Parts: sequence; structure tokens; C-alpha cells
Amino acid sequence: MISKGEFERSACVMVNSNDQMDVEGINTVNGDDWGIYRQLFNEMPCAYALHEIIMGENNVPCDYRFLDVNPAFENIVGLSRDEVVGKSALEIFPHIGSCWVERFGKIALTGQSAQFDNYSLKDGVAHKVKAFCPVPGNFAVTFSDLAESKCMTGIMQKQYQYPFSNMTGAQFLHYVFKVINNVPSLESGFLQVVKMVSSGMQYPSIACSRIIFDDLVFLSDNFEISQCKYVADILVDGVVHGRIEVYYTEELPDVVNGPFLKEEVDLVDCISDYLGRFVERMLVAKDLSIFKTISDKANYGIAVLDMKGTLLYLNEAFATMHGYSLEDVLGGHFLMFYNEEQVPRLKYLRDKVLDEGHFKQECVWHMRKNGSIFPAMLDSHVIFEGDNMPSHLSVMLHDISESKKAEDTLKRAKALEDAANCSKSEFLANVSHELRTPLNSIIGFSEILLDGRCGTLNDVQQKYLQNVFQNGNNLSEIINDILEVSMIEAGKVEASFEKFSIIPVIVEIKDSIMHSLLKKGVSFSYDVDPELPLINADKAKFKHIIYNLLSNAIKFSSEGGSVDIEAKILGWMVHIIIRDDGIGIPKEQLPHLYDTFYQGDGSTKRLYSGTGLGLGLTKKLVSLHEGQMWVESEQGKGTTVHVMLPI
Repeated sequence: MISKGEFERSACVMVNSNDQMDVEGINTVNGDDWGIYRQLFNEMPCAYALHEIIMGENNVPCDYRFLDVNPAFENIVGLSRDEVVGKSALEIFPHIGSCWVERFGKIALTGQSAQFDNYSLKDGVAHKVKAFCPVPGNFAVTFSDLAESKCMTGIMQKQYQYPFSNMTGAQFLHYVFKVINNVPSLESGFLQVVKMVSSGMQYPSIACSRIIFDDLVFLSDNFEISQCKYVADILVDGVVHGRIEVYYTEELPDVVNGPFLKEEVDLVDCISDYLGRFVERMLVAKDLSIFKTISDKANYGIAVLDMKGTLLYLNEAFATMHGYSLEDVLGGHFLMFYNEEQVPRLKYLRDKVLDEGHFKQECVWHMRKNGSIFPAMLDSHVIFEGDNMPSHLSVMLHDISESKKAEDTLKRAKALEDAANCSKSEFLANVSHELRTPLNSIIGFSEILLDGRCGTLNDVQQKYLQNVFQNGNNLSEIINDILEVSMIEAGKVEASFEKFSIIPVIVEIKDSIMHSLLKKGVSFSYDVDPELPLINADKAKFKHIIYNLLSNAIKFSSEGGSVDIEAKILGWMVHIIIRDDGIGIPKEQLPHLYDTFYQGDGSTKRLYSGTGLGLGLTKKLVSLHEGQMWVESEQGKGTTVHVMLPI
């Protein structure tokens, strides 16, 4: 007798409705449902026979043996099951030619299917046959009498308006299965099934039915709730999402002693199972449709491989970036996109994705159809089966040729910039050193003369020497600023952090700029939060920051103006604000304030002296402390400078 496993494996057979039945999907049934499907096998209108190939010399098929047949086979062929099972074809039908043994042997050994209309087991009678391989070494055939096809077509057309008449339970279940596998949507599937249950099961006790799925409700015709009902849950991925309810017109008979009720309960259970699988299939189809839409429109490559590296799916972008068409590469091996030098890298990435389940942003060189190579960024994930076993790999591929070119260009530009900065810094350091040596002599001897150690000076001499001494000091400060800027840009300056209070520093700086304040009649005030803790900074550089900003504020203040400084806590930073009511800065000049040697008035007749190094150097010193600095100003209304330093 045919086993459940063999019948399930033969479930791929598709036969048209007017002569043979559709047994596709039978492998979704297990357990107690097998009895129903054995009944379906026995009641199939098409003949079914299972055989095994008999091998002769040189391992060549020489005959085949009957393993099982169904009643339809007995009716069409005219031989009973007992007369054929266990016997070879040549014993029963000695007129069968060797060509049929060879053809069926090929099907059993290669797994290929075949269909033909001229196969005859009885003289003068042709049959339409489908032959296939359910398991290696075996083959099965389904067939019907071609002479009866037209007759059957007429009968089916007459029964079209009443498709459920004279159906057995197994035939009805098969019809339901066929319907829900050919509907376009969940709603239409549920609606058809709920109407079929009450009108097609042919049990007088069933009055109506209802399907409830999530927030959807579907009712059969003449629906009316009664107390007697049977309910079967609809499971989707093992979770209850709904139910099918069958209502009765009379009290339910005892389930054990009522065989007709047991059969219809089994059928309702099977239908609910079908509906759950139907929903799962529709959801998968929806997900696949969404994935395909996204994949087809993506501008990066997407591919799916089996665990051996065979390409099962890839989008147009993946094929195009390698110079292939989809037909060229589907079914090929993933290594076709790499030259031999990349194979060790690929093996490493394969081991990595299997160990960790994924990898991201791995750079690999890919090879096009014409042999040229290009850089690509690779992402990959393992796809697991239901038993948590790896079954496939997904691959996402980005062609980074353009970004790689841009990156290389930027690297070259950065190298040139670094070289230019290095040359500039070396030049400034050398020039500053050469200037500093004679300048120190000028400042030193001027100071000696001013002290009167070489004799008394008259007023004119005193005035001129004072100018020489003052301008020498100014030039020395400029040289020191140039050297500090070049050293910071060269990365040769480090901050020596220490804890200190900023109030004494502000007072000290106030004393050093007092002469400038008095000379212009500028008032000065400071407001420091008494709760302000000690700050952690380079004390010398902090002094330089505050001194530069206050000196700038005084320089650009008007006669009799005011300058003030404020310090307060803002989160984990100290916020220092320096304000003046001077000339302000035009809006278009604000973005250039920190440019080295930049001055708002670049003419030789400018009113305010300076080198344009002050704010640029100050900004660099603030950045050295991982702080922030910005300027707010309006022409004619003064300037406010903000400095934020970590506490």
C-alpha cells in the first residue's frame, strides 16, 4: 500500500479539472488528517500507480514493479490491485515496449517529469499520462481515458452552478483548498470559504457559518447565531488570529457516537488549518512583493545566495554594476565577481558572517565582466530556517568608485596642504628667528640708553629712543604671535592644564591694560559668578586669550566708552563674555574674523593698527582647550565675544 510519505512526495502533480484531480499541497497535512487524504487518494477520478525501477545488467533499467494503485486505476485498466501490486510490468503487460521502460527509468533516476497522450495499457485505448519521481528510484503515473474527456467536460459544465452536489467530504476539502490557493486577497478568500462551509458540506444540521479574523468579520448567507456551534481557531505562525464558527439548527449529537459529526468537525479543523496557511502564504507574498519593489528600485546591489554560494536572486543594479544581464548570472557562483587575489579575503568574510551572523561595511574589490575591477562596500547577513539553521546569505553591495576617487583626491590635497603648512611654518620660524636676534639687540640697547647708563639724554633724544623701544616691543609681540600660530598649526603646541581661579587672572590683566584704558578714557568692569569653581586650563594660554580679547575691545572702543567682562557657569563649562560699545563689525566681515592676517580695513591708511593675528590666534588657543568661541556684532553698536571652556 502507498505510504503517507510517498503520497506526500508525489503531491507536485497538477492535472486539469475535467479529467484528473489536483493533489498539490497534500504535504501540508499530517497526523490524523492523513486518513482523509487516504480517502481522497482512493476517490480520485484519475488513475494513480506507484512503481519502482528494476535494474538489469550494467545498471540499466530493464523493467518496473507495481507498488500501489488506486481504485480508479482498477476501473480504467480492468485489473484489481491484488493482480498488479508486487508484479513487474512485463509480467502483466508483455506487449509493453522497451522504450517505455527506458523512459520511465529516466524519470525515476533523474527526477525529471514527463507528459504524453499515447500511453496504452490496454489495446486500442489511449491515456493522457503525467509521470513524475516522488522518491529516487521510483516513479508514479496519473492518467485517464482520453475518450472520456469530452464527456467529463460536459458533466462538469452542467455541475458548475452546483459545484458541491454529490461531493464527499474529501472532495469538498480539496475544493476548498483549491479555492483559497487561487484568490487574490485575504478578504476574498475568507468570504468564499465562509459561504462554502454552510452550503457545501452537505450536512443538514449546519445552518450557517462565520469567520472572524483580527478585526475582520465574514458571514455566510442567512447568518443567525444559535447556541449550538463548533469553533476552530485560525493559527498564523502558531498564534491565534481568528476563528471559524459553524452554527447548527439542532442540538449537537454526542461527538463520540456521532460519526457524521466527527467527520464534519475534522473537515472544519482542516479548513481552519488551511486558512491559517493561506494567511501565512498571503503575508509572505506581500512581504516578497514589497521586497521586490524596494529591491528593483534600489540603486545598490542586492543578492541572495545559498550556503554553497550559488546566486538564487539578484536585482538589476547588482547585475548592471558588474556589466552583466540578470540572465547571465542567475544560477552562477558568487565568486564569478572576484579575481583570484580576492578569494582569501572572501573566505575570511564568509567565516566571519557564519561566526557572527552578519558583517557590515567591508571593502572588497569586485570584478566586472570585462575584467576591470572596482571598489565595493559589502554588507551580509545569514538567513536562518525555522530550525535556526543557516540556509541562505543576503548580500548588499555599494559601488564606491566615485567616493574612493574623491577620497584619494582629498588625501592628495590634504598631503599638499600639510606640506605647504609645514613649509610655511618652517619659513615663519626661520624668519622670526632671524628677526628676533637683531631685534633683541635694538630693544636691549634702547633700554640701556633710556636708563641713562650711557649719559644723560635731552628731551628729543629721550622721545626718539622711547619710540624705538616701544615699537621694538610691539614687533617682538608680533613675531611671538606668528611663531605661536605656526607652532599650533604644526601641532607642536600642547596645553599644560592646572586648576586655578579666574578672578586673580582678570585682575592681573586689568592692571596690564590700565594704561590703554586711561589713555582712551574707557571704563572697565567685571562680573564673575562667586560660585564659579576653579577651572582646569593652561594658565598662560588662558591669560593670552583674555588679554587679546580685552585689548581688542579697548582698541575698537570709542573715547569714553566702556568694556566689561562676565563669567558664569553654564552646565559643565564656564561661559566668558567680553563686551564693548565700539565701532562694531560689518556683517559681511564676520565669517573672516579668524583668518590669519585678516583685517577689516586692509588699507595703508587704516585708523587701527594690528597684524590680523589676534582673533585667529585666540580661536586656536580656545580650540586647544576643546572650547568654543564666537562673535556677535553690529556695525556702530559694539561687539560681544563669547568663550566657552570646560571646567
